[in-house]
Amino acid sequence: MSDPLANVQRLVDEWERDAVEKAARYEAMRQEVERISLTGSAAEGAVRVTVGSNGIPSGVEMTDRVSRMQPQEIAAAVLAAMRDAQSRYPAELARVVGETVGDTEAGRHIVATAERNFPPPEDPGGELGGAGPRPRRDGPDDDGDFSDRSFMR
Repeated sequence: MSDPLANVQRLVDEWERDAVEKAARYEAMRQEVERISLTGSAAEGAVRVTVGSNGIPSGVEMTDRVSRMQPQEIAAAVLAAMRDAQSRYPAELARVVGETVGDTEAGRHIVATAERNFPPPEDPGGELGGAGPRPRRDGPDDDGDFSDRSFMR
């Protein structure tokens, strides 16, 4: 006959081990997400914008070709390059989530939030590479969080 107290202890030990393993996977995910850096370009490479792990620009580079552009064209190209980089963020995040925590409800939520915040640019083949406004995508899973803080802090 099995000891009920021993069974309870075994279940607690398994739960604790699973929790520790899960925490380690999410910590690995957090560390990998912090390393994400994506660069987008516009105006035939005259403008490049790099975004970090939260999708916020961390660098802007311009070639001499911008000297032949009008100020509004430069501004539009900066926005287009930024959106180009940001639009690739959800796929990169999905890759990291898949490699670290796998197909979990929390992982799907994280990726879905990134997809809402950084949709593909409008007019991807256009002259400015999608410099038009990005519509807000409200949906049934919209949590109403309008903050620009990273979910990894």
